[in-house]
Amino acid sequence: MYQKKRSRYGIVDHEVITDPNISVQAKGLYSVLCCYANANRICWPSISRLADDTNSSQRSVKRWLKELKDSKIVHRVGSKLKIT
Repeated sequence: MYQKKRSRYGIVDHEVITDPNISVQAKGLYSVLCCYANANRICWPSISRLADDTNSSQRSVKRWLKELKDSKIVHRVGSKLKIT
């Protein structure tokens, strides 16, 4: 049986996307995270999933995640990520 792929949408913060101190790659990862976030802005995709979605290595994803955490755009809540 054919299963229609579900569309994902994410709401991104204009201030994050236009921040010159954040790399383009980290902004791209932020956008992907927003597509996984629920109504409370919490998401929990694996590093492997994020690497696949961004066509990047897991090491790169971890580096960009660190950049987002250092910029206080995302933070951990247990094993999940909270997007601020």
